Amino acid sequence: MPVLSRWLPLIAASFLLIPPVFAESYDSFTVKNIAEEVKDENPVQGRNRALLLAQRDAYQMMMQRITAQSDWSRLPKLNDEVLEDLVQDVGIDQERVAPGRIIATLSVHFKPEAIRKLLRGNGIAYAEWRGRPLVMVPLWQAEQGVVYAEAANPWRDLWKAGSVQGLVPISVAQPHELPEGVAPSALAAPSEDVLTALSQRHGNADVLVVLASAAKTESGQIRLDLTLSGAGPLAGRLSGQKGYGSEPNETLEQLMQKAAQELTRSVDEGWKSANLLQYDKQGQLVVMAPLANLNDWLTIRDKLARATAVRSYDIAAMSKSEAALVLHYVGEQGQLESVLMQNGLVLTWEQEHWALRNTGARVR
Repeated sequence: MPVLSRWLPLIAASFLLIPPVFAESYDSFTVKNIAEEVKDENPVQGRNRALLLAQRDAYQMMMQRITAQSDWSRLPKLNDEVLEDLVQDVGIDQERVAPGRIIATLSVHFKPEAIRKLLRGNGIAYAEWRGRPLVMVPLWQAEQGVVYAEAANPWRDLWKAGSVQGLVPISVAQPHELPEGVAPSALAAPSEDVLTALSQRHGNADVLVVLASAAKTESGQIRLDLTLSGAGPLAGRLSGQKGYGSEPNETLEQLMQKAAQELTRSVDEGWKSANLLQYDKQGQLVVMAPLANLNDWLTIRDKLARATAVRSYDIAAMSKSEAALVLHYVGEQGQLESVLMQNGLVLTWEQEHWALRNTGARVR
């Protein structure tokens, strides 16, 4: 039996007087690139109206981002005074003032704990992101062939601009981050080995290669086709093909924006389907984490910080060979185990105690 295991009853009873370590919270509560246009002869009043409209729009976008679509009809409808109490700050990123009109691009950051409390009070489950960004390789089918960064690529430019936001952050791979010796044409239909190389190069399980091609139809509409090749728990389920047709007077840029927003929603729904937690259900679990060296502990600590279900943890005791932790989590224990597994941690029952290990760690 591990040395610390005999202490478990005492640990569970007292938690020892060690301050809790809180899991890192990634920002799911900021909405950027909110465009508002207000007509008002008074520029001060116009700016204030733009700020208020941005808060209303951001609230709707943020709430739909972190909750299930089946709950959108139940989202609290707030008056402006209550809404302003939920806002941490509002930033004006760009502003253009013309006679009788203000056009602005704004960002709104909400108070995370206030939003959590509001949703819990209304019995609505929600999800937060705590992982590394999904890595995307946006390719473009040009006349001269498939291109990435060596020639004009409007599809990549759209993603790099950051105008499309979701719950799951998406990072566009830099050219030097692509597998060495692999041409864009080979990336367009990547083999499993190429996807594995991309994943390993970024230290990220989720990678998605998206080839976009555009053409005009006989009726003059624009046709946008996407070929998706993914690896990982989120990106892998997106593999396949998608097609989009333009509306009358819709530009290629607008059509690509629409396709990118739909793709982002698909990524988010994949995450939320497994990670919506009932925050009115809370528990705690004493676990032993075997350690071979300091790096083992640092790795476990970082992975716990990304595990959405873990709200905080106490370091009850630690030695060179193991650590005793008290995990404070929300949701069911089965969800906790699933979230830990997604972040590279395995929870198993061993010798009358729960053991927490890095994926692939040997049982000693």
